[in-house]
Amino acid sequence: MAQSSPGQALPLKQNMNKLTRQAIVAGILGNALEWYDFALYGHFSVFIGKTFFPSEQPDLALLAAFAVFSVSFCMRPIGALIFSAMGDRYGRKRALSLSMLGMAIPTAGIGLLPPYADIGVAATAILVILRLFQGLSLGGEMGGAVTYVMEHTPPERTGFASALIQASTCGGLLLGSLISGGLSLMLTDAAFNDWGWRVPFILGLVAAGIGIRIRRDMPESALYELARSEERLLRNPVRTLFLSHKQPLVLAIALLAPMTCCFFLIFVYFNSFMMAELHLPASQALLLTSLALTLSLLATLLGGWWADRLGYRRVLATGVGTALLAVLPVMSTLATGWTDAGTWPALFGFALLIGLYTSPVFAAVASLFPTEIRYSGVSFAVNIASPLFGSTVPLLATWVIHRQGAAAGFTSLGVYIMVLFGLAGIALYQIWSGERGVRVEG
Repeated sequence: MAQSSPGQALPLKQNMNKLTRQAIVAGILGNALEWYDFALYGHFSVFIGKTFFPSEQPDLALLAAFAVFSVSFCMRPIGALIFSAMGDRYGRKRALSLSMLGMAIPTAGIGLLPPYADIGVAATAILVILRLFQGLSLGGEMGGAVTYVMEHTPPERTGFASALIQASTCGGLLLGSLISGGLSLMLTDAAFNDWGWRVPFILGLVAAGIGIRIRRDMPESALYELARSEERLLRNPVRTLFLSHKQPLVLAIALLAPMTCCFFLIFVYFNSFMMAELHLPASQALLLTSLALTLSLLATLLGGWWADRLGYRRVLATGVGTALLAVLPVMSTLATGWTDAGTWPALFGFALLIGLYTSPVFAAVASLFPTEIRYSGVSFAVNIASPLFGSTVPLLATWVIHRQGAAAGFTSLGVYIMVLFGLAGIALYQIWSGERGVRVEG
């Protein structure tokens, strides 16, 4: 079977017609709703730790909650295996619809799960199982959404399309924090701590109903249909990926590593840090998280606009260079205490930095793989990078700060993030210079 070049221009169509716009909207909205479901756990880790784990030592309960958060990511490569094989063999649309349903049910289950005080260790065990199913479903979502959207996008708009995918992730998180923040303002602290935090989880069923309906009506990828008509589809796309496309996979993981690390540190862990260590009310912490997400979303869209004019590799290079200069002072400032006037600008500055770097990442990653293994390639890149460098950060940060204190702990995390950005810069250089035959349009 003839295979297309890894560096081929992704879309067949040159103009943003109605069908193309419909496909892109369906892809990004579905992704936003999935991330709404998944990120609620991070927003409410403090309450989850108190509710589903023994609460004699609050720090250890929070650490246990983040450990469960990290463990769920171990299922994402398995989800990538299942859903990417389905997406490359039977179509992007079918795989994405199933991943949506697989996310909604365990999310609502967390909202309805009895506490540790009522059913003991069974509550903890069921929580772990529900999170594992969430991880399995999300393993098929992000790579599928990237593949689907990029395959419907004209070449001259790939930078902005990449930004829209990441913006939809921010949008899903933002939706969760806004709903959660609104509830915390409407309810008394006692009511919110007791049962109010569960409501956004249960509302995940409503989000899923909307998402499934959107995806039911979306068109199939034209590039997938072309590959099927030309009999280029593979019986085992995952095997082909690991046998013949290992180097593009490693480069993709290197580009994604700092993105996932920074994203989960600021938008998942830091919300709990503000409540547990800085003793901010839940409403204020969620408001600040929402503001940071909004700034990151705007920076992501602006970065995508620049990428279509300058080339996404230049925008990525700018993001890497800025991060190497700014990450350490920003991280040191975050831990100085919330009364310090520099802490808010540091949080928001970090959010802007994340948005700039992440805006064109998916354009680069998707272009590394040919159509017949693109779903598999993108899915495994995302779902290897996220467990290794993203999901571990809340657990790592909780442990480091518990051992070293906030100031030294955040400085250590800053050094770690700088290393990841350095590796991303090396990967970007190899892509840009075309070493070992790797060629990316942009």
